[in-house]
Amino acid sequence: MRTEIKVGPSSNRPFSAGIQTESMVFVSGSGGLNLETGKIVGDDLESQTVQTMANIEEVLKATGLTFNDVVKANIYLSDRKLYDEFNEIYRRYFSPPYPSRTAIYCDLNYGLLVEIDVIAVRRNGNSTLATR
Repeated sequence: MRTEIKVGPSSNRPFSAGIQTESMVFVSGSGGLNLETGKIVGDDLESQTVQTMANIEEVLKATGLTFNDVVKANIYLSDRKLYDEFNEIYRRYFSPPYPSRTAIYCDLNYGLLVEIDVIAVRRNGNSTLATR
C-alpha cells in the first residue's frame, strides 16, 4: 500500500511531495522554495539549503519521522564549486553514521542552487502511517 504525503498548498504538479509505504518514506526532490509562496528564498547556497531541509523535514514530520530515519539522500548542485560549502551546511542536519548519498552537478529549475530528495525507513518505534 502507498499513500501520498501532502504538505503545503495544493498544486497541479504531476508528482507528490512524498509517498509512504508501511516501511518507507520517499520524499520528492525539494529546493529552496518557500512552500507557501513558491518563491526562491534567496540567491545563496546557505539560505536555499536551509529552506530545502525545512521542506524535507516538513514531509518527514507528517509521517512521524526525522532526519535520523533518512537512509539515502540524492543531492543536486548547480555547480561543483558549491560542494564543500554544501557539506558544511548538510552536517548540521545529519550525524554519523550519515545516510548513503549521491551528489550530482546539473542545471536546476527556477535558478535553484540545490535540490535534495531522500528516502527514510520506519524503524520499530515509528511504524504508524500518517493520515495526512
